Amino acid sequence: MFILFLGVGFGVERVLNKNNNWLSPKGSGLITKTVKQKNVGYLAQYNFENLRKRENKASKIKIVGESTVLEEARKNVLKAYKKEGIIKEDNFKSYEITFTSNGKTISGMMNVPMTPMSNKMPIIIMIRGYAESAGYFVGSGSWKAADELARNGFVTISLDFLGYGMSTGESKDILEARFEKPVGVLELIESVKALDYVDSSKIGIWSHSNGGQISISVLEITGQNYPTVLWAPMTNPFPQSVLETMDDSENGKIVKQKIADFEKEYTSKLYSIDNFYDWINAPIQIHQGTADVWCKVKWQQDLQSRLKKLGKEVRLDVRQDNDHNLKQSWDEVIKMDAEFFREKFGM
Repeated sequence: MFILFLGVGFGVERVLNKNNNWLSPKGSGLITKTVKQKNVGYLAQYNFENLRKRENKASKIKIVGESTVLEEARKNVLKAYKKEGIIKEDNFKSYEITFTSNGKTISGMMNVPMTPMSNKMPIIIMIRGYAESAGYFVGSGSWKAADELARNGFVTISLDFLGYGMSTGESKDILEARFEKPVGVLELIESVKALDYVDSSKIGIWSHSNGGQISISVLEITGQNYPTVLWAPMTNPFPQSVLETMDDSENGKIVKQKIADFEKEYTSKLYSIDNFYDWINAPIQIHQGTADVWCKVKWQQDLQSRLKKLGKEVRLDVRQDNDHNLKQSWDEVIKMDAEFFREKFGM
């Protein structure tokens, strides 16, 4: 009989009543089960469903001064092209700028083509990938692509993110530091709409590596038609995108434990791009190298397949023997991107 009781879920010490509360046979009191509610902590504000409801605020884009840190690098780029018989000019002005997001300052580099300011121009938001803080300068990670797009008539803004350049420090919570990045992009988009020389109906996105995951997040959260280019994007979903890059070092163990603790309080799929592809309403162009040691061709093929099944417009350009920075085909790829943006903006 004792075995029978165990088999149907009862014990000799306590039983469940019809309301699924534990009853003690030693007294009439209830022993109430405590179930911790998920998705109510401070990080819940960053899940995609809540970010979609968020009211993003524009702020004034302030020009701090002309960008001079890249003067020598830019001269070297032009010299290298000249040796190949290619004449390029820096027909744009480059500035260091700041704007405000969520009450914090974010810096960036803005390139403005030297055309009459009365001519409203399309703008491309440049979203870099991972960067070390040591040696970082305003515009790091995307300046070369930004310069080339500016030569082709696009205003560009390369944002630095919190903790980089002249920006306010990022959150000490490593997951919040990750989750707040799309917010910075969302509020930059609102801010650029107020620039007199920008056509607010022609906003595009260019991104690389981890910036690709941020870009897709922005497309999903906004549902807007922002033509987007992804260079070797990190499309492995969260939290795998983090866990699979961690080793067994002390820092790796800390990150893994942080994510394990996070998943006890939050539903991770609410923070992952692969659950919201149907929200995308923008054309996407993806470039991926076969020699990339960080991002895989298969990830991009899977992404293309899923988006096409949902009726989305997506192009995948696979480059043989190209690395994570597409160095071997850089000029050809950036030319494709300029043509892609011209096509989508009707230029």
